Amino acid sequence: MKTVTLPEAQRHLTELVRNLALDGDLVITDADKPIAKLSLLSTRPSLKDLQPKSVGAILRPFPSADDDLLGEMLESKP
Repeated sequence: MKTVTLPEAQRHLTELVRNLALDGDLVITDADKPIAKLSLLSTRPSLKDLQPKSVGAILRPFPSADDDLLGEMLESKP
C-alpha cells in the first residue's frame, strides 16, 4: 500500500488515481496521520449475469436442504 502526503496527492492526483491498478490502495497522510484511503472500485456481476451450473437447480420446484443454489450461482461468476 502506497502512502503519500496531502500536498503530494493534490499535485499528482491524476497520476496516482491512474496507478491504483498497479500500486493497489493509496493512503493519504496529513501531519504523518492517515486521513484518507483511495482504492479501485470493484465491479460485481449482477445476479442476472450469473448462471447456475445445472438445469436441475432450475427445474426442481422446491430445493432440498442439501441444495446450494446461491453457492452454484456465485461459483459460476466470470
